[in-house]
Amino acid sequence: MGTALLALAAGGCAGLGRGLLVPVAKLPAEGKTRTVLAVTTRSPAPDQPGHLFSGERGDKARYASLILSLPKGRAPGSVPTNPESPDPDKHIALIAARELDADGFAGFARSELKTRRRALVFTHGYNTQFDEAVVRLAQIVDDTGYGGLPVLFSWPSRGEVRDYGYDKDSANFSRDAMAELLARLARDPGIDGIDVFAHSMGNWLTLESLRQLAIAKDEKTLARLGTIVLAAPDVDMDVFRTQIARLRPLTSRIVLYASRDDYALGLSRRLFGGKIRAGENTDLGQFRGLGIEAHDLSAVAGGVGRNHNKAFGDGTTIATIGRAIASGAGSGRQEGSSLNERIETFGRSVTLLGDALIPGPPL
Repeated sequence: MGTALLALAAGGCAGLGRGLLVPVAKLPAEGKTRTVLAVTTRSPAPDQPGHLFSGERGDKARYASLILSLPKGRAPGSVPTNPESPDPDKHIALIAARELDADGFAGFARSELKTRRRALVFTHGYNTQFDEAVVRLAQIVDDTGYGGLPVLFSWPSRGEVRDYGYDKDSANFSRDAMAELLARLARDPGIDGIDVFAHSMGNWLTLESLRQLAIAKDEKTLARLGTIVLAAPDVDMDVFRTQIARLRPLTSRIVLYASRDDYALGLSRRLFGGKIRAGENTDLGQFRGLGIEAHDLSAVAGGVGRNHNKAFGDGTTIATIGRAIASGAGSGRQEGSSLNERIETFGRSVTLLGDALIPGPPL
């Protein structure tokens, strides 16, 4: 079943500050715990406390299971953490972590899927370290009330603003591994469906992996896919159209969230020849023309993260996403609406609940 990862958290630091995955010495008194599986194409980080995996590319896919605590009373959308002194009664904190080999991962997933029946695969964006992605997934699962098996696919982002080019190549480097993960899950006899949640540059990786499966005519995997959430996709809109053209059978399952004031995507646009990114395109008719449900988050307060983390940093928005996943994209959907229209339908107002407590603004 693999080697314990806990020892990795105790090593000396090599360039990075203390990460968020230092195991705590006590269990939460009143909070709850979430177990997530992780698949990563990163290399191990034995000398970086609290990180477990680095931003460098590994020679193979690696697997782990992690148990995290979530404090009682945490506001939806918030991510309370403290890398120096994590307290499970106040912070999202690591309880335990264990490395798995490929067979151990498959066995763990098979056991969980016998009762959970579904899996949610989350992949993060640029400028995101492994520990940040793990904590983010725990928050997403808790705030959406997802009852299936959470699986993080973490590709080798260095977690540095200046490494955009390296990160983009790392996303490309990881396409085969993500496609293989989806195919592996789809072939588990206990699974009813696989939901996907991608953020920022993780959308590029997700769409490329799905396109690869479509070109390979892997109909079994494609048929198992449920709701596909594309949050703030950092993808050239012209390229996005070509990717979607290969995914026609899946378009009715896609729910996209965009915001015209996404500062991070504005910077990306300027880096890539002034071409608008899908995640900042609020001409929702363009997405409807592609058969995709899309929502405009421009009216949602952005908070920390350059208006880039709205999909999971706002309590109302993440609850709406949870309902979309639970009902299945295409079931009672309101095509091309703004989030405000959906909030009015539910008789709710938008409240900024914050996304400020993960160090730095991962994209």
